[in-house]
Amino acid sequence: MPKLLKTLKWSPDGCQVKAFNAGEYADGELPERALEVAAQLGLLASEEQKPDADEQPEQPEQPEQPEQPEQPEQPEQPEQPEQPEQPEETTDKKAKK
Repeated sequence: MPKLLKTLKWSPDGCQVKAFNAGEYADGELPERALEVAAQLGLLASEEQKPDADEQPEQPEQPEQPEQPEQPEQPEQPEQPEQPEQPEETTDKKAKK
């Protein structure tokens, strides 16, 4: 029996959104693709997660910490159009006069 840990909002066709509330569902009650999506999102309880009588119950889920954005690389400096060397020479010639 699949068990959703949280509500799953899923769009089978990209237009309509279906919500499956958290809880246990009978086999075949949830679409196969919805189960795959729930598993990828970590919303599907697995058999290993069910506590045995000897084990302590699972701790409540902590809120997720936002991911730290990667530091962007320094943008390359745009290439400067080649300047003719004449202004430098002209300046040098004027300085000599």
